[in-house]
Amino acid sequence: MTQKNQSTLHPELVLGDVLPSYNDNHNSNHLYVSLSELVMERVFYHPSIGSHFETLSDIEKTSLNAILGDKSVDEHFVSTLVIAIQAAVQPHHKTVRIALSDADSYSFRSLLGGNCETEEINPALGIRGVGRYATQEYSKAFALECQVIKTLREQGINVEIVAPYVRALSDAAKIIDLLAEQGLPRGLNGLKVLFSCDVPSAVILSERLLHYFDGTVVNIDSLASFTLGVDKQNEAQQHAFDPQNEAVITLLDMIVKATLHVKKPVLLVTQGLVDYPRLQGYIADLEGVDTVVTA
Repeated sequence: MTQKNQSTLHPELVLGDVLPSYNDNHNSNHLYVSLSELVMERVFYHPSIGSHFETLSDIEKTSLNAILGDKSVDEHFVSTLVIAIQAAVQPHHKTVRIALSDADSYSFRSLLGGNCETEEINPALGIRGVGRYATQEYSKAFALECQVIKTLREQGINVEIVAPYVRALSDAAKIIDLLAEQGLPRGLNGLKVLFSCDVPSAVILSERLLHYFDGTVVNIDSLASFTLGVDKQNEAQQHAFDPQNEAVITLLDMIVKATLHVKKPVLLVTQGLVDYPRLQGYIADLEGVDTVVTA
């Protein structure tokens, strides 16, 4: 976010810090990390590439070896993400909330070795988030993501986990079990697990989902897309994408009230907030919301 854009934001908004960051940091007490975006920006290859090395072309193998150097895929993947997050953590960050990968198959296919992804007719509604971690194909990559979190926590960084695309109660139970299997049981040494509200079903089920989690992260852009049935990335539909729509605001009200009612934190994540003054005013009037993370 440029300084010019910052001046047009509502003065009472409390903005958070985000990684990867394309804007100025805001000296927030919290840092929000998107593993998917970090993989795209710093790793460059598909997290499961180690299991599909023999299917790579000679050019892909050469490219991968140049990226890895003398490290294995596992070592490089974990160390690259750990170093990036370590460098972003500042003394004023009391909490680092790391969102497990939420990219769809289309985005993963753009990475080196991405041909291991099955092509989906509608990737946005396909295998992503918790549904992805539970597959045999992505289990190794999920373990690597968990290793990043374990390494950071072993270094004394207060990491909380954000589980994206929790679409049903079964997803909630599944991700808690999967994390425990990886040595990250909720509650152990104070470990907190939040769920990301990306789809309307997560809002509708929020009161029950909050029994499984320690708070909520509301991805406003994703929630708006699925609520309105609009693909923000489709230029022909961009005019119809409106996170200020009454339906979206109604769902925001529901999830915020449900989370605060049980005295758990709620965090809002959005992009391009500067373009939506009515949404800014709505958020600024909310009480009890941790922070607004903008990218």
